[in-house]
Amino acid sequence: MFYALFAAILLLVISTSVLAARFFDPAVNRILGRTLGQELADAWRKYVFFAIVVSGISGGVRQWSLQQYLPQAVGKGNNQLQLSGERWLLELFNAFINTLQSIAWVMLLFFLCAMLAYVIMRAIELRRSENEGNDGKY
Repeated sequence: MFYALFAAILLLVISTSVLAARFFDPAVNRILGRTLGQELADAWRKYVFFAIVVSGISGGVRQWSLQQYLPQAVGKGNNQLQLSGERWLLELFNAFINTLQSIAWVMLLFFLCAMLAYVIMRAIELRRSENEGNDGKY
């Protein structure tokens, strides 16, 4: 029963992570294309896709939570929880929510860095245009 729960959680977490990464892919591609240029954007887009999937999987599969369903070592007592339908539903729901939460943190970090890069680029563009406008006045 434990192996079925682990497989179901892994399948749910992988599919959720890939779907979320595909959902954010067009926005990530546009942002990276604007800030880095298209030739670098393709490589970085793949990296961000990979980072979303890995963080979603690592956030959704909580091995310390699943260990409570395994039998304890000899002499350690018997604190093993039984897998019921309610526990299955709760574990799957927790895996789904934790996956989305991990992905949300990664995307928040990405968009904050992208916003900072955009502000820096705009400041450089404004300074460059001011310098070009002042060149003809001297």
